[in-house]
Amino acid sequence: MARRPSGHLEQLPSGGFRVDVYAGTDPLTGRRLRYRRTVKTEQQARIVLGKLLEQAAAGAPPDSGVTVAELLARYMEVAELEPSTRETYDGYIRRTILPTLGSMPLRKLRGPVLDTFYARLRRCADLTCTGRPFMEHRK
Repeated sequence: MARRPSGHLEQLPSGGFRVDVYAGTDPLTGRRLRYRRTVKTEQQARIVLGKLLEQAAAGAPPDSGVTVAELLARYMEVAELEPSTRETYDGYIRRTILPTLGSMPLRKLRGPVLDTFYARLRRCADLTCTGRPFMEHRK
């Protein structure tokens, strides 16, 4: 039988309240799944506790600070790829994706951001390009 999510309130030295809900363990990583929020008043904390308990019971994933770079690193660790494909993917990730989207939190990566990214790639494969004409000097 699955355990119901459990949570509690904790008053912080600053006077605010921390809401903490335990939602079990992640089956892949074995890490504890926790929902945490900090609010100013006890009444807000009780409301947030109810919402977080609902989220945990529904199985919604907690907010996480995972970045695009961390996700891609995890993917490349477990992906079953041929050596040439792995080398190609590593190049794309290193040259194109990480400089522009690597530090972005994954939860903020939405359609408009990806649309802009792909539009810039279609215009010029060099993402540092400003679109202005330039003179390339060679010997």
